[in-house]
Amino acid sequence: MSPSGRSTRPGPGLRHNAGLIARREYRDRVRTRTFVAATAILAVVAVGLALAPIGLRYLDRGTIARIGVVAESEPALVASTIENLDAQLNRLPEGADPAAWERPYRFEPVASEAAGLVAVDGGTLRGLVTIARGADSGLVFRYITPGSAASQSSISLEFATFGAAVLEWYDRAPKDQPVPFVIPKYTVVSTTGATDAGQPIDPQAAASRSVLATVLIVLIFVTLTVYGMWVATSVAAEKSTRVMELLISAATPRELLVGKVVGVGGAGLTQYAAIIVPAALVVLFQDRIATALLGPAPLGGEAPIEGLTLPILGAFLLFFLLGFILYALLYAAAGSLVSRQEDVQQLALPLSLISMASYIIAVAGIASIGSTFMFVMSFVPFSSPFVMLSRIMMGRVESWEVLLSVAILVASSVAILGLAARIYATGVVLYGQRPGFRDFIRAARSAAD
Repeated sequence: MSPSGRSTRPGPGLRHNAGLIARREYRDRVRTRTFVAATAILAVVAVGLALAPIGLRYLDRGTIARIGVVAESEPALVASTIENLDAQLNRLPEGADPAAWERPYRFEPVASEAAGLVAVDGGTLRGLVTIARGADSGLVFRYITPGSAASQSSISLEFATFGAAVLEWYDRAPKDQPVPFVIPKYTVVSTTGATDAGQPIDPQAAASRSVLATVLIVLIFVTLTVYGMWVATSVAAEKSTRVMELLISAATPRELLVGKVVGVGGAGLTQYAAIIVPAALVVLFQDRIATALLGPAPLGGEAPIEGLTLPILGAFLLFFLLGFILYALLYAAAGSLVSRQEDVQQLALPLSLISMASYIIAVAGIASIGSTFMFVMSFVPFSSPFVMLSRIMMGRVESWEVLLSVAILVASSVAILGLAARIYATGVVLYGQRPGFRDFIRAARSAAD
């Protein structure tokens, strides 16, 4: 072997040797009973979590949305509007038991717009409908709510207020002298500051996105740590049984490093697929499942959960893969510096702290996702798998930002591959030592020279 750590023996090449090592690592990992049992248990837990919003919807079925109605310039409009809105939005669903059915909406008069706004801000009212008459004698409706114009309740109220305006025009117009009908104006005024591309985000949608972002970030953190430790302990186990001496004589350190990362990564992806795919299918078809189990939702009812789409799943998978490659290379290098599996935790701790810090930044930063700090951290290699995914989930991210973040991750992984291969070449021949974090830094410095 040359001083640089490269084997001088001619061989079939990086791709062939790395492929053999990757297949061996993958086969040995996925055939264990522990792997199969853990995958099955985690898959069941993931499906249960995906079904949890349906359970919450079942518990929330009896909740009534209270909406205030006020017409300060023409108070007589309040009673007729409430009657018309109630008739349109509180229809008994087909096949429902009238004795057990509860109205999803309760419309009630409010003394003044100011009092209604206080009630909306305090959470007493879901929203406030204000009514005024325009200069063209047409009705002008405003729906003030913490939600957005894209929410189903806002859309339902738009149709209902149109119907109320038609009935009001019919009752007001003289029968012997027809008056032209003026299409009513309807606007939604959001009281929340959360926006997506300048449009208000419904609080339920924002909360759903926040929960999903947190879950996906936690998944990346846990799996990067667990699968990284798989790589490190695999290297340490081979050193402790002297298998490494045989491997290093048949392949270069770079081939061993790439093979182990690919093999363990493949095993991790297999486990990931077995866990994520069933849960993702449940989430994507959640509305249909809820309808089959609970019956149709009332008009204007919100979806059980929002935010999980195929592009989001694609971004999650992409940043998981890139993050795993980055961290797994360093975990393999750390594992090569120890001779016993018990010592792996000592050198792996700094890497775990880095990933933990990135995880905390991503989760804590959800509340201030548009800040400059979060923008910068979404391009730092060790934190971008967490922070960029959080930004994609919670706010508007331009395509060039995602591409730049991915490019930086790829370039960093290539650079770390060369550094980790040199550390790996130095560490795999060390036996009988208990290296610490200083040894890891010393090996990295000597590898860079």
